[in-house]
Amino acid sequence: VEIHLLSVAPLLDDQTHSVVDMYPVYVYRDYMVNHASESERIKLGLQDYLDQVVRGITAAGHQAISAVRLGQPAEEIISYAGENNCELIVMSTHGRSGIGRWVYGSVADKVLRGSATPVLLVRVQEQTE
Repeated sequence: VEIHLLSVAPLLDDQTHSVVDMYPVYVYRDYMVNHASESERIKLGLQDYLDQVVRGITAAGHQAISAVRLGQPAEEIISYAGENNCELIVMSTHGRSGIGRWVYGSVADKVLRGSATPVLLVRVQEQTE
């Protein structure tokens, strides 16, 4: 079994303001075009994170590959799965509904409906304090 880890920094079309979070990263397309060094910094940060995850997976005796892409998350996930002949896409979902789903959209839903590759969704457990 070979495990592929993909992180996508979404590019949003709105030009009014940018929000940068690590894991995932939300940035505006024009911002990234005009700030190539910032794009590289974000990609390197994501790759560093994935490299740590890969080390843990390989230490457990499994093969793992990581990739970082910039683009629309659902489209990039579907494309990556097709390009790499993946047999299964496993994604976490926050289970948002209502306004949260409307504001953030549902990448998991778009992948589930748009992918020819089977999709397994795992609900994120909320941490209690």
